[in-house]
Amino acid sequence: MIRDLDLLTASTSDVLDILVVGGGIYGLTIAYDAAQRGLSVALIERDDFGSGASFNHLRTIHGGLRYLQHLDLARARESVRERRTLARIAPHAVRPLPFAVPLYRSLVRGKIAMRAGFLVDRVVALGRNRGVIASNKLRGGRVFGRGRSAQQFPGLKRRGLTGAAVFHDYLMTEPDRLTFSYAIAAGELGATLANHVEAVSLLTENRRVVGVRARDVLGSRELDIHARVTVNATGAGIDRLLTPLGLATGIPMLKAMNLVTRRDAGDEALGGRAPSGRNFFLVPWRYRALFGTWESDRACDPEDSGVNEADVASFIAELNQAFPALDLTLADVTLVHHGVVPAIAHGDRVSLQGHDQIRDHAANGVEGLVTVSGAKYTTARAVAERVTTRLMSKLQQKPVASRTASTPLPGGHIRDVGLAIADARREHDEGLPTDTIPHLIAAYGSRFRDVLDLAADRPDWRTRLAKDSPVIGAELVHAARKEMALTLADAVLRRTPLGALGDPGDVALERAATIVGTERRWSDDRRRDEIAAVQRLYGTLNALKT
Repeated sequence: MIRDLDLLTASTSDVLDILVVGGGIYGLTIAYDAAQRGLSVALIERDDFGSGASFNHLRTIHGGLRYLQHLDLARARESVRERRTLARIAPHAVRPLPFAVPLYRSLVRGKIAMRAGFLVDRVVALGRNRGVIASNKLRGGRVFGRGRSAQQFPGLKRRGLTGAAVFHDYLMTEPDRLTFSYAIAAGELGATLANHVEAVSLLTENRRVVGVRARDVLGSRELDIHARVTVNATGAGIDRLLTPLGLATGIPMLKAMNLVTRRDAGDEALGGRAPSGRNFFLVPWRYRALFGTWESDRACDPEDSGVNEADVASFIAELNQAFPALDLTLADVTLVHHGVVPAIAHGDRVSLQGHDQIRDHAANGVEGLVTVSGAKYTTARAVAERVTTRLMSKLQQKPVASRTASTPLPGGHIRDVGLAIADARREHDEGLPTDTIPHLIAAYGSRFRDVLDLAADRPDWRTRLAKDSPVIGAELVHAARKEMALTLADAVLRRTPLGALGDPGDVALERAATIVGTERRWSDDRRRDEIAAVQRLYGTLNALKT
């Protein structure tokens, strides 16, 4: 993937079919699906691919068990289907994770209710393992008694405990690589993608949107990008482009937050319920405890996604109520994942948007513009399939079936993850940190050699950059050369997980900046600025601790 802004400004005789504005999971999957069906596609993102809400999530792929509580069978089935799809097209990127939820004396949250729910789930989730490799097959849900639950899951709240409901979903081992794989897939099918390009305004001709006026955030260039249909998939900023045309979705936004901590984690996710009624999970990720998801119950400013001291303190207090043995403090928090996501209003309060929304603004008298909104990572591919089907009809194109549910994502040609790791160790383990090969398989799948080949004659690129990270220098070289990592944050937060658990330290950032800066020909001043920019991301949390 090479960033070439000239490719975005084609002549009017060769106008794009689709321009996607927004490079989160929804925008990327739409670009991928549309490119796969033969449409000419471009995508622009004002920050980096997957840098918004797609970065700030709980790292899990859910099968929709909670929808059965509301008898929403359609959503539950879609979630099961898409969970299975991800396990098939990216088998290296997910692994089964048991979830244990405490049960108490309750008609809707007791053992009888959960046993009934699991029976329904067995029917709804029939075929959940069809086509899934052996190591990724999921077991059905079970209900444990109090004694076994207390012994096996000591982190559950004990008071009033009658048992535990145990079910399995997936953990994303390298979530940002999974998100980015859709960008790679779209690019390999001919789509033109560019990060750090902001859509400033929509271009219109007689109440028809014909593209966007954009600017290069990292430079001074402005450019007009023309397309037959523009897809607004800008997440929190969804109404920003619409307002000048007298349009608005009116979708409220809420703040969502997850906490990465230095606490050790076991082998299963644990559920807990705070007195406020919020349900939380402790998720083991990279051997650390990740907690989430806290959501504001009031609508927020879409541009106000910053970390708020009061919100973080409230979140920690509720976690300690949900998990009484936790005793979590702000000092335990190494990174706050925070973002703004679509919500639905209930009077003066809001809750997370449940269903995706696809709006063709032709209904408002404005042609050539479609807005897409959603809040669930698991089903983003299915939403993209529906969007592209509508776009093809809108463009009066001959129907073409989507193949994204059956085509492996880049790196997805693996039939046995354990065997792939063993084979890679035999061939490439010499001189590498012991945890690097499993990390490379999870991150790059069957394409892991693309990274190691860069380091064949560079032993310094085969060493870890931080003591608690499996990331090696060759990954940063690959990110800068082949994956449009234009800033240090792109490289250490999204192309690699070097900074995913928190600040990797000054030495690691210096080494990373030297590698990326050499590849991108940064001056010394630019290199220092890039380090400072990453440090500011962590500095917000450090300021709360003082």
